[in-house]
Amino acid sequence: MPYLRPALPAFMLTLGLLLPAAPALAQHKHAHDHKPRHGGLIREAAGFVYELVARPSEIVVHVTDEADKPVPVRGSTARVMLIDSGTRVEVPLAAGTDNRHSAAGSFPVKPGMSAMLEVAVGGKPVAKLRYTLK
Repeated sequence: MPYLRPALPAFMLTLGLLLPAAPALAQHKHAHDHKPRHGGLIREAAGFVYELVARPSEIVVHVTDEADKPVPVRGSTARVMLIDSGTRVEVPLAAGTDNRHSAAGSFPVKPGMSAMLEVAVGGKPVAKLRYTLK
């Protein structure tokens, strides 16, 4: 295999140039790899991450930024529309003093149904996000 010998230095040089970039590429991927912290479902819009936690007795939306830091929601608005086989239930969510919008009550939450979140945080336009409950 003497014909491979001239290509070996070029290969090693290319590998040496790419290796320092590997951590940066991994870090970029991680920046958008958000995992639920509260057992909910994740969606992103306009630089914010919204985790919807829908239970029969409570609906909560946790808001964080791209770095997973809590975003205060005081003064913002949110509502969830629960949709199942043509039935729609609108749930207004109250803004908390932290990074949560929430509502307590009795809600027809079940796996497979859709939830449409309309939320406006930080003076940004209303984001409309669709979730399929599990």
